[in-house]
Amino acid sequence: MRKSSQSTNGAGVAAEHIDRLVHLLFMSERCLVSKAASQLMALVHQTLKDVCLSSPKVAPEFYRAARDAILLYEAVVPVKLERKLDNFNQVAVLMHNDCLYLSQEILGLAFQYRPDFPTSIKEHAVFVDMAPRYYVMAEEILQRQIQLVILNLKEAIDGAGGFQNSHQMQQFESAKFSIDQVVFVLEKVRIIWEPLLLPSTYKKSMCAVLESVLSRITVEILLLDDMAAEETLELQRLIQLMLEGVSPLLDSLVSAVVFENKKPEEEDYSPKDSVDDLIPSLRKIRKLAGKVSSTLLYHVIPLVCSSQSGNPKLVVDLIRAIFTDTPLRKDCIRTISNVSPY
Repeated sequence: MRKSSQSTNGAGVAAEHIDRLVHLLFMSERCLVSKAASQLMALVHQTLKDVCLSSPKVAPEFYRAARDAILLYEAVVPVKLERKLDNFNQVAVLMHNDCLYLSQEILGLAFQYRPDFPTSIKEHAVFVDMAPRYYVMAEEILQRQIQLVILNLKEAIDGAGGFQNSHQMQQFESAKFSIDQVVFVLEKVRIIWEPLLLPSTYKKSMCAVLESVLSRITVEILLLDDMAAEETLELQRLIQLMLEGVSPLLDSLVSAVVFENKKPEEEDYSPKDSVDDLIPSLRKIRKLAGKVSSTLLYHVIPLVCSSQSGNPKLVVDLIRAIFTDTPLRKDCIRTISNVSPY
């Protein structure tokens, strides 16, 4: 389940940061943050406690120190980690979490401490102005990560050559290598994102990535025309390889939906939205696989019908071995049986 993946993870990410699993003030989810962010907020909280206990003369100095500490993170950390933000990695995702966490913590500071501030600074103590900046930073980092992933996937698909002439060995190998690269990138992203991002953020981000790559593949295959029977068979294989490769990722999305919506008393909760609803192009590419399969079947029928020396039984056995049991397959087998001279 999603919850356990945050406490233990094969990559060791969650275990490494388990002491920094924090509650978000205005969200029901918990978030993994860096040591720097947790220590920063500990310092800010301690400083604001000192404000509450200080004289009217000293309190403003502590208040300004707390604000400066928060502003210092914004000024230093993005610059220090700038190169890390140019690739999709754990550091960038943690920085997104840090900014989200800080934005929520900052929003709560005034409510938590202002009632106990000395009267002289109660009217002047402001923190809410800083919170939106950190929220915007969090969103910008996340969107940058998503676009970097999409760019990597686009480059991988470019190597498929539009999936043309997939029945030729060299073209098929190129297309298969592209599919393998797509699956590799997606799995790498899943390993990085799933243990670190909030379930709701993980679901939204991964669905955006999958929609982008699947829609691109679907469009390229739909642009193909006048396909030979061998080509349709290889295309079906490629689509099946891709769907099998992303299966663990789709399972993780289902877990994210369950974790996001599940209530403690609902042990048998099942998500309302299917994965197909979350990623429209997934349904399209599955339908496309069926259409490719149909194209191959309609190639097979005329070949058998026009052959006087063919062996329909062998063809029927082949169709049963390759295609799932669908009404189309039954119609095809029935047609072949009707033209059989045996």
